[in-house]
Amino acid sequence: MMRISSWIALAVLWSAPATASGFYEGKTISFVVGLAPGGGYDVYARLLARYFPKYVPGNPKVIVENRLGAASGTAATYVYRIAPKDGTVLGVTLEILPLYQRVFADRVAFDMSKVHWIGNMATMNSMIAVSDKSPVKTVQDMTKNEANLGSTGVLSLTYIVPALLNTLHGAKFRIVLGYRGTSEIDLAIERGELHGAGGQWTRYVSGRPDWIASGKIIPFLQFGPDDDPLMKGAPQLTSLAVNDQQRAVYRIISSAPRFARAMWVAPEVPSDRIVILRQAFDQALKDPGFLADARKAKLDISPTSVSDVEAAAADIGATPQEPIQMLRELLKDHK
Repeated sequence: MMRISSWIALAVLWSAPATASGFYEGKTISFVVGLAPGGGYDVYARLLARYFPKYVPGNPKVIVENRLGAASGTAATYVYRIAPKDGTVLGVTLEILPLYQRVFADRVAFDMSKVHWIGNMATMNSMIAVSDKSPVKTVQDMTKNEANLGSTGVLSLTYIVPALLNTLHGAKFRIVLGYRGTSEIDLAIERGELHGAGGQWTRYVSGRPDWIASGKIIPFLQFGPDDDPLMKGAPQLTSLAVNDQQRAVYRIISSAPRFARAMWVAPEVPSDRIVILRQAFDQALKDPGFLADARKAKLDISPTSVSDVEAAAADIGATPQEPIQMLRELLKDHK
């Protein structure tokens, strides 16, 4: 059954004034990425930027703008509160933001339950990976040995999951903050400053396949709706739960990959432009050139519909208060 939001989108398209399709002529669309250049979010955004304008009426210019800070919270705040609300600015932010906002609404200046999702380029599990130099290589090791894990910030799963493992399971991870993106983290792993980090395994599949082939990096733990065959042997976060409350918390975290490469616009963006952006997004992801470039770069393209992303956001909003409160209590001192 078609969701109500989909019927509304079609109705807007049919009734939109003729001038709506000409709005983007001569304009510049910005993809505001909350992570550093060269990382997974940035690479996907730059690939899409090459094909997206082809499918927007008026063929506007598309640029990628990196706004770093607070694990993409700075970018989210900019798109939500400061940037023009005319459909020329799209956010590309961490998959954890809808959940983090639910847990710590008082710490953020945006409301991901009100944004308009444009689409999601790929659903990919998050993970913790460790190097061959790490003293922790299995979940059994994490309570015996210390390991340094890099993180882009406390809004990120690269921080939240190790913090939970430390608190709930007695792990001995030392979480090192301050990295601007996964590229910086991987350089630190290469230099031996870090033993590993979280993120998406696909960044190694596409960017450092030699690390995988040589065993220099291995997946330690994964979290997502289903097992990722690329991380065969890595246990799911949910498998570590020892009671119903922990299972509920880990299930919420494992829902984050449904926003893995999602894009969105602020609540005030006019409906006719949302329709245009969503159509352009869908068409660009089917473009033969886009798909060929993605294959060449070994980027997973597994789009989910707007209705599926909306459903994921609704699921987080409907999560019972008890696991949300548990997350709040566990992370309240980690700002």
